[in-house]
Amino acid sequence: MSTVAKILSVAAVLVALAVTTVTAQTSSSSAIGSPPPTTSKQCLSYPCHGNTNRETIYERIGDGKRDLIHAWGNYDRIHANTYTNDTDQGYGYGGSDYIYVNDGDTFDGAHGGWGHDRCYVDAEIEAGNDCERVIVR
Repeated sequence: MSTVAKILSVAAVLVALAVTTVTAQTSSSSAIGSPPPTTSKQCLSYPCHGNTNRETIYERIGDGKRDLIHAWGNYDRIHANTYTNDTDQGYGYGGSDYIYVNDGDTFDGAHGGWGHDRCYVDAEIEAGNDCERVIVR
């Protein structure tokens, strides 16, 4: 397989993943009485906004990129713990959220809101007063 063919093959896989990520952001119907499904979202801009659905939101790709993530409630998970050397701020707002900013630096902030929020941080200084449980890792 030539180098050009390999590059095109990798590009096709990346495009397929991007399309999957975008379509995962749309809500789908669920059975009456069951909890709403969890959707995944990859942040592509600053700031990054979720919606009122139950979501898992991932920070932008790359070290040194600051993130401001607003989940807007309903039992969300914010993952700003993959890339380092940045300043990330995660806001869960409503519902019992999991906010991960434990990325190896102490420049970040985790803010829960109402509900019973769990904030995973590198140092206690990163946790807001609205984190009911602070886990230092």
